Amino acid sequence: MAEGEKVRGRWNLKEAAAMADETGAHFLDDLKLAVKRKGAGGLVRDVLLHPGNQAIALYRIYRMLYLKGHINLAFLGYRLNYFLCGVEIHPDADIGPDFHLDHPVATLIGRQTGIGKGVRIYSHVAVGAVGLPEDKPFMDVRDYVQIYHGAMVGGSAIIGEYAQIGLNAVVWDQDVPPYSVVAGNPAKVIRVEGKRVNPDDYKGYKYDPADFHGPPPEHDPDKEPERSENWTDPSSFLDKKKD
Repeated sequence: MAEGEKVRGRWNLKEAAAMADETGAHFLDDLKLAVKRKGAGGLVRDVLLHPGNQAIALYRIYRMLYLKGHINLAFLGYRLNYFLCGVEIHPDADIGPDFHLDHPVATLIGRQTGIGKGVRIYSHVAVGAVGLPEDKPFMDVRDYVQIYHGAMVGGSAIIGEYAQIGLNAVVWDQDVPPYSVVAGNPAKVIRVEGKRVNPDDYKGYKYDPADFHGPPPEHDPDKEPERSENWTDPSSFLDKKKD
């Protein structure tokens, strides 16, 4: 059963309200992380000028409307997002905090799609469940996945934590292991935890939670750099180049 059907009357009000509150909490988390990483000035600049951040902020708003049962207003926001930012994020999609849309032109995130924390998606990417309603299609993108330009991730699948979907890769009805890199059409697993692997060993792979054993050594999600940027002063960008 699609979330939209549930919102239209088959969900109980407490469950819908709880999910709306969770979406609001993700919105606040996004703002807090942005302030921590870039300072208040950087946050203002990014919200005003970066289409990816604008698209995410607008999605958070119409997602809450959707969960509260304001379907028409939610889809108005959905169309507005496409008009302003060139991004289609279905209000049915459930996206976690610290989400990034870098160069978000022609990005599509469809219904019945779950996206975890810290996921990064680039331009011309399509992600979503594809299938007949009776087949109950789903798309589950776990934490800190990166999906690069031109990739297509569809059907029903689980994309494991810290996986990377390569340029123009096509992942269709296939699970992807945590820490892996996949490439090609159809996509094949070429690396796992930084080591080359035989793609044939991962044909027909089914996601196993035991394959995920925490963040890789190079990533500590609890430690974030703190810096302050003046959004009216371009010297903050020039200083980065000197570094």
